[in-house]
Amino acid sequence: MIYSWKRIVRNGIPLLTICILIEIFAGQILQGNQEKLLFIPLILISIPVINGVGGNIGSILGARLASGLHMGYIGLNIRDKNMHQNFLNSLFLGFISYVILAILIYYIAYFGNIQMNLGLMEFVFVILGTGILLIFVISIISVLTAFWSFKKGLDPDDMVAPVVTTVGDTLGIVFLFLLIGVVGI
Repeated sequence: MIYSWKRIVRNGIPLLTICILIEIFAGQILQGNQEKLLFIPLILISIPVINGVGGNIGSILGARLASGLHMGYIGLNIRDKNMHQNFLNSLFLGFISYVILAILIYYIAYFGNIQMNLGLMEFVFVILGTGILLIFVISIISVLTAFWSFKKGLDPDDMVAPVVTTVGDTLGIVFLFLLIGVVGI
């Protein structure tokens, strides 16, 4: 495949426009829950971490799938063994990352005298639950986007990252508020 900036821009503009609109929607979710976030600063400082880790892991999976599809060691088959292994590795990496980050954020906030209205176990549950849901959904979307774009003759490297980042930012916020509600905060 020969890379052309004109082709990348032509293929990317419609997708990036849709992604911008979805990101605006995610911002509106945050704006609508501003009081709740200000009441729990520990959750507020966790949002960039949750979305960042989810987007990074989803983008890594997408890049690995794109490389595998280009090189031929991953086939366009949902039962492909290498695809499954990459998917499971993403889930495992997400689990480990979110547990470590939840504990670190909690103790940094504790020693930084940031107001905390929930205990360590509640916080780890909220962050880990949000992260696992997010990584699972982002990984599925990463696989589907990589397969779909490759099948359509588009470069998965150009398609997966914007989709995963946008979906990750939006669903990270949605899942976070969902789990805050489950915990009863």
